[in-house]
Amino acid sequence: MAVPVIRRACYAQFMAVYICRWPNGEFSIVNARNKAGAIELLDEWGNAEQASLTRMTDCMFDFRLDGDGQIELAQVGESTHDCIMETCYPELEKAFAAAEFDAAGEGYSAKGQKQIRKAVELERTRLWESLQPAKEAETEVGRKIQKQIDAPSVVVNRIVRNAARKRLETKEGEGTKPN
Repeated sequence: MAVPVIRRACYAQFMAVYICRWPNGEFSIVNARNKAGAIELLDEWGNAEQASLTRMTDCMFDFRLDGDGQIELAQVGESTHDCIMETCYPELEKAFAAAEFDAAGEGYSAKGQKQIRKAVELERTRLWESLQPAKEAETEVGRKIQKQIDAPSVVVNRIVRNAARKRLETKEGEGTKPN
C-alpha cells in the first residue's frame, strides 16, 4: 500500500508552482512540470508568453465554503503573500511601507490611502511599456495559426507537431512525390 503514496510523492517532486504576473496587473498561480507547461495551462486565460512567469518556492492558500456552497479564499500564507508582493507588486509594497497611518495608528490616513491607490494604478500599467512580443511559432503554418487564435508558441508548436505526426502515421500520400 505504501507504493502508490511514494509514487505520488515522487511525481510531485517534478512539478513546480509558477506565478504569472499579467501585464494588466493581475496574477495567476499554476502548478506545472516546467515553464512551457505553465504557459500551456495559462492559455485558458491569456497568452502568458507576454507575461512575467516566475517559479515560486512556497505556495499556501486556505479556502472555505461560503453560505451558498461556493469556494472562497480564506487567507494566503505569509511567505506566499510576501512572494506575491515582491514578484508582482514591488511598487505597491513600497507604498504600503511608506503610507501614512491615521492618528490612532489603526489604519491608513486619507493621505496614506491616496498613496496606496496611486500605487495600485501604477501596478496595473507598470509593465505595459516593457511588454515583450510573444514568441513566434516554429513553422510558417504555426505562425499563421498563432495569428488567428492568439495562442502561445508552445501551444501552437504542440498542435502542429501532433498534426504532422498524425499525418505521417497515415498512408496518405504514400507512393507520390514529395513537394
